[in-house]
Amino acid sequence: MSDNSVRISHPLEISIPNISATGQYDLEKGEFLTYIEESPVPGVASITFHFKDPVSFNSLMYEALEKEVEFLPDTFRFDISDDGVVWESIIKEYEYSRSNKKSCRWKFSMITAKSLKMVIKLNKKDNNGMYRIAFSNFKIMISGIEHITTSSENDRFWVKENIIDSRPDYGWSSKEKSSPSEEFLMADLGSINRVDEFRLLSKNTPETNFPEMFYFYYSEDDLVWHQLHEEPQFISEPGTWYKWKFFPTNMRFFKLVIVNNRPNSQKKYVCQVVEIEIYAAPEYLSLSKKKIINETPPYSSIMRSGLVRLAADGETNQGVAVQGHDRRLKDATTEFKGIVELATDGEEKEGVVVQGHDRRLKNATETTFGLVRLGMNGESRAGVVVQGNDERLKKATESNFGIVELAEDGETRPGVVVQGNDKRLRKATTKEYGLVIIGELGSDEPGKVVTGDDPRFKNATTEKEGILRFASNGEEAPYAAIQGNDKRLRKATTESFGIVELAQSGENKEGVVVQGHDKRLKYASTEDEGIILFASHNTKEPLKAVQSDDPRLYDKREAKPHTHDYAEKVHSFDSHTGLIQLTGSISSELKNIVPPTLNHSVIYGKNESKGGSGLSGVGIDEGVVGFGEDIGVLGISPGTDDESAGIAGFSRRGFGGIFSSHRRYAIFANGEQFNKREIQGSGKAILAKGESDFHGTVRVVDESGNDCIAKYFKVSGNDVIQKGDLVIIADKDLGVSRSRVQYSNKILGVCVGSASLELGQKQTTNDWVLVALYGVVKVNVDPGEGGPITPGDVLVSGLVAGYACKADPAKIKPGVILGKSLGESRKDKTSIFVLLNIS
Repeated sequence: MSDNSVRISHPLEISIPNISATGQYDLEKGEFLTYIEESPVPGVASITFHFKDPVSFNSLMYEALEKEVEFLPDTFRFDISDDGVVWESIIKEYEYSRSNKKSCRWKFSMITAKSLKMVIKLNKKDNNGMYRIAFSNFKIMISGIEHITTSSENDRFWVKENIIDSRPDYGWSSKEKSSPSEEFLMADLGSINRVDEFRLLSKNTPETNFPEMFYFYYSEDDLVWHQLHEEPQFISEPGTWYKWKFFPTNMRFFKLVIVNNRPNSQKKYVCQVVEIEIYAAPEYLSLSKKKIINETPPYSSIMRSGLVRLAADGETNQGVAVQGHDRRLKDATTEFKGIVELATDGEEKEGVVVQGHDRRLKNATETTFGLVRLGMNGESRAGVVVQGNDERLKKATESNFGIVELAEDGETRPGVVVQGNDKRLRKATTKEYGLVIIGELGSDEPGKVVTGDDPRFKNATTEKEGILRFASNGEEAPYAAIQGNDKRLRKATTESFGIVELAQSGENKEGVVVQGHDKRLKYASTEDEGIILFASHNTKEPLKAVQSDDPRLYDKREAKPHTHDYAEKVHSFDSHTGLIQLTGSISSELKNIVPPTLNHSVIYGKNESKGGSGLSGVGIDEGVVGFGEDIGVLGISPGTDDESAGIAGFSRRGFGGIFSSHRRYAIFANGEQFNKREIQGSGKAILAKGESDFHGTVRVVDESGNDCIAKYFKVSGNDVIQKGDLVIIADKDLGVSRSRVQYSNKILGVCVGSASLELGQKQTTNDWVLVALYGVVKVNVDPGEGGPITPGDVLVSGLVAGYACKADPAKIKPGVILGKSLGESRKDKTSIFVLLNIS
């Protein structure tokens, strides 16, 4: 193990002290800012970075110069050297411009070199006919940890990002729990490196909450994991760095698994780590693999790990190697366990293995068990197996049982099976039974079936019966059906009967029907009779009705001295001045969309004319004010046209309505239902016609979790598109179909059932689908095609129709990226949330 290990957990940019190049460059304070080279002929450009001492790095990157993306290097390579004389190639690229990248980056296992050279082929012409290359912000780096995943986090001060921020105040903490739990912290180094040391920093407080029982695991691909080290009972001190050194090991992924099995002083189960550092040994690294490890691996024992840690006799801990003399590897007997414990003959104890000579494996007979016991002929006892020669398996006859007993012809005894030649299965006639017996024509005998040629099924007339007999015109005989042309069904007049005979106007003959225009049904007056004749006011005429406005029906009033005329009891109030102040106590339930009742309010106004209102208020500041503990103003309307409303507000210059609330939303548009008033909504909340301005945050939430922007597209052909399917543009009419090609650049979006925001006209027929264009949606994915999918992975279209898969960075081209995974899928096809960002 080396003492010159390099920290690779924290990002670090290597300062560039000196450069030699064939072109023009800008180097300031160790930062390589720009590089431009021009030549009238094609050739080779060279840039060499010189360092005073060897430097270690595992990442290179540069960016396109603004407005000169087309002049990024196309064919080039990177070389390293320890002496500036002999060079070794580490990266080679050909036709790199096809990837259409503006920012270029390479990650690899950490290497150490004293010089780095970039050799570039000059093969791109500008408008002036010069061969040109240009780029900017060239960086030589240790990439550091690129992604951290944890089982839980406590609060915004103790989050996973703080574990590599080099600050001693805060780090990562698991969520406080009330019971023992297992937590983990996993880091991705971005590339495989030969790691040989881990360091952890404890919190600088009397109670550190530092893990006591934990394990180190590592992996090269996040699929196969190996245990590296374990600590069963670790004791920590406040504010102290602890390190674990081991033989250099290839790893990209590192996982710290912590078993929280002891509560802290507050009876909570929690673990906290302030900082983590990971170191790699550069002297063991060379991409050509020409350097040789010159140290002997440490000796392995049951106390200390070498290449492995040896298990004690019988030890079952994970990650330890079983030794050859372990008792579990001895021959097994019925008395002592080896790999297994053997069972004695017939033993039924759990956890023991049956031996080959066990009596239960012998051939079974009628008297002795084997795996089963055979039943005797006809034996019906439970737990025995029927033999092939059992008489119950013989063919059945009318006299002998088989599986069943056959019935004789016509036999109705229970428990017997009817045979195919039974007479009851023959065709039925009028003389002999089949399943039924057929009746003679016209026969009404019970138990017999009527045939289709029976005369009772013929058309009926006035002379002959069918199902019934028709009556002649006007005939009143019983059991005869009236026909549609019967004179009694004709329209009645005052001269001839129909169903009834109509009366002349004013006629009072018995048996005639009064018509709607009869003069007796007209409005009555004091001159003309209707049903009655009205009497004039204050007259006493017999057989005449007193009118409701007759002075004799008015309330009685006592005469009092006065200097003005009495007003009529019913009179206009427009001559009154002053205030009206009413106080009362009245109530009624007002539910559903109906008018209020008379006993619902202290003041009740009802206008029975069209075009007016039941109550009006005009004021300098406010026209009408409503105050209520629950609702200030309640508007109800049963209107059905597009301009009907429960409450309407209009203004010449100001706003049509202003709403505000001290603590909640100014407007609540409830399209579902209003339970308190038993009012059922249509499901629609707001319809806005015209321009709309929103100042502030607008949140659009879809209850199914599809927080996205979507639009309806027509389905092309007979394709069946379901929720979560990737869809592509299939024809010139913008028809869509499921994707069926890997890395398709025709991806339009993902089919969803609903969206936060829908663009365009809503479509309801089955030949249209709603397609999410941007946002977070559930997508069908297949990890079996591109490999296991983890959060942050780039997704593209796969071979399975409608399914996405993990992208291979080497195959990514413009237009093929669907988005980034927000979920995980390792084996089976499933649906996960994805951030759509088609590019």
